[in-house]
Amino acid sequence: MTEEEKKKLISPEQASKSQDTNDNGSVSDVLEKLPPDAKRVVEIGMSMQRFGPTPNPLADKLTEGYIDKILDHSLKSDERAFEDSKASRKYALIYVTIFVMLFMSLTVFLVLADKALYEETLKLFIAFIGGFGGGYGVKSYMDRHK
Repeated sequence: MTEEEKKKLISPEQASKSQDTNDNGSVSDVLEKLPPDAKRVVEIGMSMQRFGPTPNPLADKLTEGYIDKILDHSLKSDERAFEDSKASRKYALIYVTIFVMLFMSLTVFLVLADKALYEETLKLFIAFIGGFGGGYGVKSYMDRHK
């Protein structure tokens, strides 16, 4: 910006003084004194202020009845989510119970039949569980440190 353009600009104090004296005349005076680029930006800003944000057409149609329906649907959704989590816990308990029963019957059968095979099976099982737990631990560590 050249020195001449800087001289054309007015200080905020001068603008507020002229605005206090005459609102209609001062705005046009201020706009006339601005450089063309700044004048265009100010005019665009002022025109946007005049129109304001566009209102949402659904907000005009929103009544107490609709609000009650929305709240009822939200309540039903919360109840369904609770029922789903309850069913999920029930199925997890069933899976764990089946797994424990299978492990115990396999243990009893293999210990009586072949102890060496049982030891190898137990090692593989522990390695599988360790790999599963390690993978889960790495995933949760990566998720925390993203």
